[in-house]
Amino acid sequence: MKAVDWEEASVLFERAPLGKQKRDSEQLRRAFEASYAAVIVYDSDRLIGMCRALCDGEYQAAIYDMVILPEYQGKGIGKGMLDRLCDKLPVENIILYSAPGREGFYMKCGFKKMRTAMAKLNKFMSDPKAGYF
Repeated sequence: MKAVDWEEASVLFERAPLGKQKRDSEQLRRAFEASYAAVIVYDSDRLIGMCRALCDGEYQAAIYDMVILPEYQGKGIGKGMLDRLCDKLPVENIILYSAPGREGFYMKCGFKKMRTAMAKLNKFMSDPKAGYF
């Protein structure tokens, strides 16, 4: 596996739909390295997409940080990333956060909206203008 340039990853997060919050490159590295599984996609040497999942290995998993450069969206790459990540998870119950307005993509990939999801979120995501509530 190619070594990730975490500064380049930070820029990817800025340019993708999650880009309203700057991501620190060192925090990104630690988060991805601590995850159960991750998918990282390149076009030649250019980092174009990444996603990760946490999992207890028995019952539940959660997908976080699914990002792809805007110019690569709509080409099936995101669905392939999500499928590959889900294939790495040994559980049937998988939840995820969606950036506001992106729920349709996940629904096309087989995910459904939940009625009972609850969250305690950071200041940015708790702001009604962010679109999560």
